[in-house]
Amino acid sequence: MSFRFILFIIIQLAALLFFIEMLRRVVKRVNEYHLVDTRQTLPFGFLRLRHVIILYIIFYLLWVVFSAILYLTFIDTTSFYYLENRGGGGAGSVNLNL
Repeated sequence: MSFRFILFIIIQLAALLFFIEMLRRVVKRVNEYHLVDTRQTLPFGFLRLRHVIILYIIFYLLWVVFSAILYLTFIDTTSFYYLENRGGGGAGSVNLNL
């Protein structure tokens, strides 16, 4: 395994730990303070905490997918090496020199 791949995995694990800790804190605060959702307490009158959490989870998953795609495209171009040599002319290597 290359150093770049190990660094990529460490960054992803750090983001996952932050994600889990943030959700744990939200659950702890929700159970600690028994709040009632009313029109006066909700932002914009309709935005509930569960909507924010669902959006947070969706954006986290999108971030993981797109960061993996960017890693494979710009850092680890050897995974797509066979696509470039199949004929039809490839765009060439776009490997970043990090």
